[in-house]
Amino acid sequence: MKNGNIFNIKPLKGELVMSKRIVVINGSPRKNGNTELLIDAFIQGAESSGNHVTKFNVGRMKITGCTDCKYCFTHLGECAIKDNMQEIYQALYSTDMLVLASPVYWHGMTGQIKSVIDRMNVGTAKPMPITAAALLSVYGDTDTEAVEPTISHYKAITKYMGWKDLGIVTQSEVMEKGDIKGLSSLATARDLGKSIQ
Repeated sequence: MKNGNIFNIKPLKGELVMSKRIVVINGSPRKNGNTELLIDAFIQGAESSGNHVTKFNVGRMKITGCTDCKYCFTHLGECAIKDNMQEIYQALYSTDMLVLASPVYWHGMTGQIKSVIDRMNVGTAKPMPITAAALLSVYGDTDTEAVEPTISHYKAITKYMGWKDLGIVTQSEVMEKGDIKGLSSLATARDLGKSIQ
C-alpha cells in the first residue's frame, strides 16, 4: 500500500479567526506532476478556509543560488542578485506562513528549492514576518525512510527560524506523473490547508 503521512496538524488558535497569507514554494521542475497535485489539494483546503495563497513554481523560474557575498547585510536585506527571486521576496515579506513542497531528489529537496531557501538568507539582515510553516513531499521509493532527510532538513529550518510546524504531508511510490491521483495524501493535504485559520 502506498504510504501517505501527516504529522502535527495544529490549527493556529485565537479568539478571532483571520485569514492567513500563505506562500507555497513548489520545487518540482515537472509541470502538473505529483508535487503540484499535492500542492493544489493543500491550496484548495487553505482557500476554502478564507486564506490567501500564492504559489511559486521555482523549478521553472530563473533563480541563482546564494553566493554569500554579504551584500544583504550591508543593504538592509536587499539581495545583490537580480533574478526571479525578487518576486518571491516581495511575497515572503508580506506572508504569515511558508509551505515548502518538493519531490525527493537524491535523498533531499530539489536543487531549485534549495536555491530559494539559501537566498532567504536575506531574512537574517531583514527579518520576514513568517511565523509558521509546512512541508509537502513526494517520492517514488517504497522505502518510507527515503523522505527522512527531507523532513530533517525542513525541521532544522523551522527550528532555526522559530517557525511553528503546522504539518508534514508525504507520499511514497509516486514515480510517474499523476500516480498520486486518488491517494489519501491528497485529502490529507486538503485537510491541512483547511485547518489553517
